[in-house]
Amino acid sequence: VAHLVGDGQRILDCCAAPGGKTSLLADRNPNARIAAVEFHPHRAHLLRKLLRQNIRADGRNIDVIAADVRTPPFTTHFDRTLADVPCSGTGTLARNPEIKWRLVPQDFANLQVRQLAILRAAMQRTEPGGIVVYSTCSLEREENEEVIDRVLAEDPSFHVFDCRNRLERLHAERELITSDFSSLLCGPYLRTLPGIHPCDGFFAATLERQK
Repeated sequence: VAHLVGDGQRILDCCAAPGGKTSLLADRNPNARIAAVEFHPHRAHLLRKLLRQNIRADGRNIDVIAADVRTPPFTTHFDRTLADVPCSGTGTLARNPEIKWRLVPQDFANLQVRQLAILRAAMQRTEPGGIVVYSTCSLEREENEEVIDRVLAEDPSFHVFDCRNRLERLHAERELITSDFSSLLCGPYLRTLPGIHPCDGFFAATLERQK
């Protein structure tokens, strides 16, 4: 998912902890300024610790911010934004089977409200010509396609950028081994499925803001 973000000069990671994607973004973009926003202060503290210990970049280009990205304490606009949002986690059921006993139908509506708010905030902080990657580890339409449909209906300055283009580039860069892109796609979106792919179930959409 982090690879879909691509290369930028000012990058926003909306829900940064525990830090794996932030580390990859910084490693790929050593000259970029990265704002890693995390809602929970204790997780932000752990993120700072992880970045100091593990990141191959020097870490000085990353600002870890303990804040609610829906009301960010900055006015900066970014050319690349990652919104890997809180979700039901149904794509991880193979590893976390207890999820199916914990979830109730209302959870999906409640999660969608949070997801929409985070994605809207991410879009507002993205400059013209910039990219927003929205992702979940959920298999549910309520958390995936329906969220994208709603924000696009609200803001016509954004359109969906077909993930196939990015997958082809990652394959050329040898970051993606398989060349069977069709199995990784559902329309213009990235989708992985347990039992078909050697990983959890993920959804990702790439949105581009018109210049």
